[in-house]
Amino acid sequence: MRLTPRPGRSDRPHTARTALAIPLPRRLLPVARITAATLTAATLTVATTVGVAQAAGPSPLWPRGVDISSWQHPYGAAIDWNAVHAAGVSFVYIKATENSQYTNKYYAGDRDAATKAGLAVGAFHYARPSASLGTAVEQAKHFVAAIGPAQAAGFLPPALDLEETGGLGPRPLAAWTRAFLEEVESETGRVPMVYSSQWFWTDRMANTREFTRYPLWFANHNDRATPNTIPGGWPGWAVWQYSATGTVAGIASQVDQDVLCCTPATLATLADGTRSEIQKWHAGAGLTALALGAPVGVENRAGGGGRWQQYANGLEFWSVATGVHALYGPISSKYLGLGGSNSFLGRPVSDVETATAPGGQQARFQGGWIYWGPATGAHEVHGRILSTYLGLGGSGSPLGLPTSDEYSVPGGRQSTFERGRLRWDAATGQVSQLPPGP
Repeated sequence: MRLTPRPGRSDRPHTARTALAIPLPRRLLPVARITAATLTAATLTVATTVGVAQAAGPSPLWPRGVDISSWQHPYGAAIDWNAVHAAGVSFVYIKATENSQYTNKYYAGDRDAATKAGLAVGAFHYARPSASLGTAVEQAKHFVAAIGPAQAAGFLPPALDLEETGGLGPRPLAAWTRAFLEEVESETGRVPMVYSSQWFWTDRMANTREFTRYPLWFANHNDRATPNTIPGGWPGWAVWQYSATGTVAGIASQVDQDVLCCTPATLATLADGTRSEIQKWHAGAGLTALALGAPVGVENRAGGGGRWQQYANGLEFWSVATGVHALYGPISSKYLGLGGSNSFLGRPVSDVETATAPGGQQARFQGGWIYWGPATGAHEVHGRILSTYLGLGGSGSPLGLPTSDEYSVPGGRQSTFERGRLRWDAATGQVSQLPPGP
């Protein structure tokens, strides 16, 4: 088929493109992986759902959904969301925005009416990539501003609809995609979804495995009970768009049809937007949550991406790339004193851990480590000096714990430890181990 303007996607004109071997993509979510047992049940003959026209396709046990845009309002026709819900549809993704200017004029009304009718609702952005990474941030901000509160009951994770390259090759297109997703997660505190097809991801994204932490909305119109091979290293799909030509009671035009993997309980979990990722993690953090104490103020976006929440005795940071990690005590104070996630350390990639050195603690970050000991205090180690230190055994080596941050010396940089020093030579790039001294 040819890549032509498809209802439910872009509302702007397209030019003719090269022929594709498979239908174009749609969007996806974070959900339970499909197991062999699940697929065994799912491959049974699909029963007809009242009000929804179907051919051979996915299991009737999977929650049914549609995704729409202004195309589903021909000549301004309204959608009867009560009829849609009565036809067995339990969720909808609505196009909210495209590029950094366009907003679907039907989005807010459809969102409110579908929610009132009992559907779980999500929003998607039709991407218009370009060479400037700034456009990814601009489009993400435009999207977030248009969709309304993302942390709301019945609201599915926001989604990126990726169907065009903007003339970019795989690496710059991946960078653009990353910038968009990180901006959305930083603004909303939720894990966004990625909509794509097998062809687009393998051909235009070079089948990168970089985005597997984001749930997949897989566009694959194959008239089968399960989708084809999942690209990009994803272990499974969260949402499967299995048709672009469905008919559903209450919608005046053809519509994209989707299923969610793989139970109503999973749908309810995904649509619980009332808590951020930090709040979900904190609720199950047990003794760590008790040690952190009560929250101070509200959750905010973190410098360098992601979100953070301060507590009486520490901090929690989150991003899709790193997950949620808790810092407390002298290590959290040191981290904030260095500039937090705005500093060279970046975001934490571990909680506070027990160090090998007796009585010591440590925490790992994207750009270095912080160590603490009762006699040494808290100090950072990073770069080539950190690599050498860890190679020697870290805090369990003869050097012991650090007693300084890294500092400048003639011709290079140095860190001091309980029983020695490590010095980096700017001329050679080498790190040498020295005895205790200045």
